[in-house]
Amino acid sequence: MTNRKLATGIMLCAAAALTACGSGDDNSNHGGETRSEQEANVAAQPYNAGGFLGGNADPNLPEGERGEVSVVQIGPLNKGSGTLLFAFRNNTNEEIAHIDWSATARSGGEVVGSGSSQGTSPVQVQPGEVGFSYIYFDNGEALPDDTEYEFSSDSAPAGPSFYNTAPFTVTEANLVGDAIVGSATNETGNKVSGPYSVSIYCFEGDDLVSDIKTFASPDGDLEDGGTTSFSANLYSTPCETYSVGVSGYFTGD
Repeated sequence: MTNRKLATGIMLCAAAALTACGSGDDNSNHGGETRSEQEANVAAQPYNAGGFLGGNADPNLPEGERGEVSVVQIGPLNKGSGTLLFAFRNNTNEEIAHIDWSATARSGGEVVGSGSSQGTSPVQVQPGEVGFSYIYFDNGEALPDDTEYEFSSDSAPAGPSFYNTAPFTVTEANLVGDAIVGSATNETGNKVSGPYSVSIYCFEGDDLVSDIKTFASPDGDLEDGGTTSFSANLYSTPCETYSVGVSGYFTGD
């Protein structure tokens, strides 16, 4: 772990309920308030507070644990792909990026699997904002139905460092036949490069139910204001309510 990353603690998340245990408070004083007090005062923001995401979803999600990057909803485990969907909220007082998640799966008190994340949507998350991700388990098809999950995460401060992924602003996302098509614009103020990942999360009401991943094109370098487009085939996956995030990579130029 580099010294730029922010430890966020470990959360125990059961299938039917969410509980959390913190990793200890940083009680440094900032302007008369400790860091713990500042983070306790972070207000929960509405979905897509940062304005990067597209689509027609507008989920109402729990506030989560104060002072933590906190898992607030666990979606279904797709045993075929080994992926477990989840939603989280950044309840720290810093905008964060490069959010790396890992999870341990337990059944009957025994470890039955472990996995890691494959990126978040959006890739930069404001204080109080929600994001989405998934854990990939190599043995996902073998995990029992009563499995419980322990989550942990690390993150870095948001910014145009080459270490961070670059959030595009999704300007259009439409369901056309059996595909979601649209476009996104680089509004970061910096040059970015591909490949440009497209992450689509599908909902039923407020609940995550499935996800689709693809890439946008062109995939060459784009200056600020450059655009890219995408078409994601749903392959008959129901997805009438959806959130779309697009991201690339900062070049450091």
